Amino acid sequence: MLAYRGSMSALRSGACRRALARLYSSGSRKQLSIDAGTLEFSKRNGILEGKLKQYYPSLSNIRVDPLYKPTTLEKFRADYVVAQEGPVDDESNQFYVNGRVKSIRFSGKKICFIDVYSNQSGAQLQLIINFQRIDRKEQCEFVGSLEFLKVGDFIQAYGFPSYSKSRARTMSLNCTKLPVLLSAAQLSLPPKLSDAAKIKNNRVVDYQVNGVEVLLLRHSILKSLRDFFDSRGFVEVETPILSSKSNGAAAQPFKTTSHSLPKNANELEMRVAPELWLKRLVVSGLDKVYEIGKVFRNEGVDAIHNAEFTTLEFYQSFTSMEQLIEISEELFKKVLLDLTKSHDNDVLGKLNSVLRENNWKFKRVEFLPTLTKELGVDFSKVNLENADEIYGVLPRDAEIPKNLSSQQLLNKLCAKYIEPLHCNALLPTVIYHHPTVMSPLAKTNPLNPDTTKRFEIFINGQEYINAYEEENCPQLQLAKFEAQQKAGETYNDKESLNVDYNYVEAMKWGMPPIGGFGLGIDRLCMLLLNKKRLEEVIAFGCLDDVNRQ
Repeated sequence: MLAYRGSMSALRSGACRRALARLYSSGSRKQLSIDAGTLEFSKRNGILEGKLKQYYPSLSNIRVDPLYKPTTLEKFRADYVVAQEGPVDDESNQFYVNGRVKSIRFSGKKICFIDVYSNQSGAQLQLIINFQRIDRKEQCEFVGSLEFLKVGDFIQAYGFPSYSKSRARTMSLNCTKLPVLLSAAQLSLPPKLSDAAKIKNNRVVDYQVNGVEVLLLRHSILKSLRDFFDSRGFVEVETPILSSKSNGAAAQPFKTTSHSLPKNANELEMRVAPELWLKRLVVSGLDKVYEIGKVFRNEGVDAIHNAEFTTLEFYQSFTSMEQLIEISEELFKKVLLDLTKSHDNDVLGKLNSVLRENNWKFKRVEFLPTLTKELGVDFSKVNLENADEIYGVLPRDAEIPKNLSSQQLLNKLCAKYIEPLHCNALLPTVIYHHPTVMSPLAKTNPLNPDTTKRFEIFINGQEYINAYEEENCPQLQLAKFEAQQKAGETYNDKESLNVDYNYVEAMKWGMPPIGGFGLGIDRLCMLLLNKKRLEEVIAFGCLDDVNRQ
């Protein structure tokens, strides 16, 4: 399958005999370094274009002698490098393996060393291709075939386990055939890539040069989260992304149009949260349900925000706010301990230490009492549904924008007087009992109707979790929706929830008491992997990065 691979008649040609004669006459002790890049990529590409099917073959058309047993780089390493089991230097124990070329070195004209690797696993294997050992029918192609190879090519190699004869005695695959080219690289990778702008513009090159560790660690975090819920009897589901009306979070949706639906029903929105669909499933009979998936919010892009991001939401019947906090603590403990088995960094180590010192419990801060302390205002005497009344009790130096709805105003106060002053530590901090006007989907606090059984979890000033006991009374939920809609119309608050009559109607079939929880996966990965920006833990970066690739 490689270049210059001739027919049987060519083997008997004079040119082939002269090539063999030159190889046999070469001094075996003479060390000659032949540049594997002698044939430039651009020149080789011209050859590739002439025979594309030859240099990009279907695996179905590659015939492998039954003598060779299939193996992988990972299995070969496990069997012969780690376990050191199995016969070595036994030519009857033959394998074939696929890999990507990392480097090519010649020692004289008769020995070639090729390192092949897997970027995903990091496994690497040295191939020793000795002119004297390969099939005599392929010997006249030895130099031409191997010099045609480039770093980045994918090849299939054939041989038996053997130690190299160097002092290092590296476990290698001693080849008995020339490698077969499975896919030729047409571009040369840079030796290093550290420029942030270039990384953003081409993640494909970044991952090849700098590795895929972040993607693998993100996968392990997701696996740990799934293991946590699967082991507790939760059912993972997928809910609609497109519908006629997005709802379930205070956010602006993306809008689109369907070409197949009737014109009076073809306006669609992308979901801003899966919440209302998941709670419908609890009404349907799933007591424990979760979803890990994308949500889309028509908002800005910065270090901690992206227009599309991944969330985990779970809903569990008969679960109180206190139980939700306990589940949150247990979940963090599980994910941290799992990740530290394979990864370590400064933040991860400190987070582990501070949680162990606190017996894996989170710090707690109550919303209104803390706001009262910081502002010197007794909010228990203020009508929190009246924005003008809230503005009227604020100190003159509060510097809060005017003409906000009650919900927006209380959010601003929390962001200025609670989050930076009480939630700026590595120890996760729970802000709990949010005002009712801010939490239209949450159950009202029975001890104080101005607040709800809701909490948020912050680490180093950033929000990671939003959770609450869910409102399960259809009439109360409708009233809260209507209050949100009125505020949206009065204050042009585009993040206010709309009335979802279909959801309220579904509640009437009977919704059990539910505890609900939402976690931002991207931010969690950013925290645990000690990254400064969200784009560093997303496969192709944020929206602006995606558009450049």
